Amino acid sequence: MSPARPVHVSPGAAHLAPEVLRLLDAWLPEQRWYPVPAQGVRHEPWLTVTFPGVADVVVAFLRLAGPGLAAGSDALVVQVPLVLTPTAEPTADTVDTEAAGLIGTVATRSGTVTVHDGGAHPAAWRAYLGSALPEACGQEDCDEMAGARRISGEQSNTSVMFPALPHDTGQGGMLKILRTVALGPHPDVVIPEALTQAGWDGVPRFLGAVELPAPEAGAAPLAHLAVLSALVADATDGFELACAYAARDEDFGEQAAELGAVVAHLHAVLRRALGPGPGLEPAGFMGVLRRRAAEAFADVPALAPHRAGVTALYDALSARLSAVVEGGGVVPLQPIHGDLHLGQALFSPGGWKVLDFEGEPQRPVSERTAPDLPLRDVAGMLRSLDYAAAVGRATDPHWAAHAQVSFLEGYRQASGEAHEGTVHPVADATRSGSELSVATAELLLRALIVDKALYEVVYESRHRPAWMHIPLTAVERVLTS
Repeated sequence: MSPARPVHVSPGAAHLAPEVLRLLDAWLPEQRWYPVPAQGVRHEPWLTVTFPGVADVVVAFLRLAGPGLAAGSDALVVQVPLVLTPTAEPTADTVDTEAAGLIGTVATRSGTVTVHDGGAHPAAWRAYLGSALPEACGQEDCDEMAGARRISGEQSNTSVMFPALPHDTGQGGMLKILRTVALGPHPDVVIPEALTQAGWDGVPRFLGAVELPAPEAGAAPLAHLAVLSALVADATDGFELACAYAARDEDFGEQAAELGAVVAHLHAVLRRALGPGPGLEPAGFMGVLRRRAAEAFADVPALAPHRAGVTALYDALSARLSAVVEGGGVVPLQPIHGDLHLGQALFSPGGWKVLDFEGEPQRPVSERTAPDLPLRDVAGMLRSLDYAAAVGRATDPHWAAHAQVSFLEGYRQASGEAHEGTVHPVADATRSGSELSVATAELLLRALIVDKALYEVVYESRHRPAWMHIPLTAVERVLTS
C-alpha cells in the first residue's frame, strides 16, 4: 500500500464562483446523504481541494450553520466533489449526464459552466483513485476505470466500484467518498487499516485513503476524505440476503450463527490491534442513554406512551451497574464497530465481511469513536434481524427470534470466553472479566436494544415514516417482555 498522494488545499471558496455556490444551496438539501433537515441551514465555504494535474475537479467543503447546529471546529462539514466544465466543451456525446450527476449550468464572470456531482462523474473518480492509490494510472483511458460504476442506494456516503483495479492481493476496488467529514482520523479509515495490518480477513482489505493534510508537517491528517478497499467478489448485501430468506420463511440460523462468529472475531482483533479501553463508568454511561432517550421523546410524540417504561428500565440498569462497580467489579470497554447491522456486512463465497466503521451518522464523532461495550454491536445486529423479518414479511412468527438466538450462539462459541458454569449467550456476549451476572447482562442487552430502537424511531420519522412502526413495536416488545 503506497502513501496517499497529497492534495492541494485552499481556504474558503477558492476556485468556486458565487453562482456555483448558489446552485449548490438549492441542490444539497435534496441529496440522500445530506445529514440534517434543510430548513434554516446555511452553507458556509470552509476549504476547497484540488488534485495535482486535474483541472476540472474541485472539492468543496461546506460548513452547515443554523439553529441548533454546532459552530466552529465542531460544525458539521459536508464534502461536495464537483466536476466543472465550460459549456463550450461538449460532454453530452461522451458522458451520460444523468449518470454523471448533472447539477446544472450557470453563467459566471469567466463564462458559462456545467456543474456535475463528482460522486457520480468518472473525472472525479479518477482523481480520488489516483490520490488514494498512486500506482493507479488515473488517466481517462486507463484500464483501471473499465466498468467503474457508482453503487446505488447508499444514504450517508457515495461508493464507486472499480472491478478492473489491480492491487497487491488481486483485482477490484471499492472507493467510498465520505460525504460528512469530521476533523481528525476517520474510523472508517483507521479501523479497516488496523484490521488489515493485523491480518484479519473478515474485513475488505484496506488499500488506501485520501487525506486532508494537516498544516504541520508530520502531523496526523486534518481529516480523511475517502477510503479505498478491495472489492469483495460475488458478494450479497447482508440485509437483502436476510430479507430474501424471511420472505420465503427460510431458516436463516446457519448464516446468522456464522455472522455471530465473525463479529466475535472482530471484537477480539479490535482489542488486540487497537488496545482495550477503560472500565465502564456507570453514571456517564447511563447519562448518555438518558440523554438519547430524552432527545428521542422530544423528537417523536408517538414515543410518549413508552417514557415511563424506558425510565424504569434505565433506573434498574443504573442500580445494577453501580452495584457491580462499587463492589470492585469491572465492565471493560473496547473499540467496537458502533453501527453494526446486516447492511454493514457482505456475504460471499468466502464468508461474511464486515464494513462501514464510521458509526451511527447522527451521533457526535466523540461518541462514535469512543471505546464502548461489544454488546452494543450485538444489540445492533439483533435489531437488524428484526428489521429483516419485518421488511421481508416473514409469516413465521419465530423467524426473527430463531435467527437472533443463532447469532448469539455463534458469537458465544467463537468468543471462547464463556463464563464458567453457564452457556448463556447473553452473558457470554460480554467480555471475560466483566463480572456481570446473567440477569445484569440481560438487562444491559435490553437497554442497548431499546437505545438502538429509539434511535431507529427518530431516523424513520425523518426519512422513512412508513417504517416507523418497526422500531416502535420493538420498543414496546422489549419493555413488556
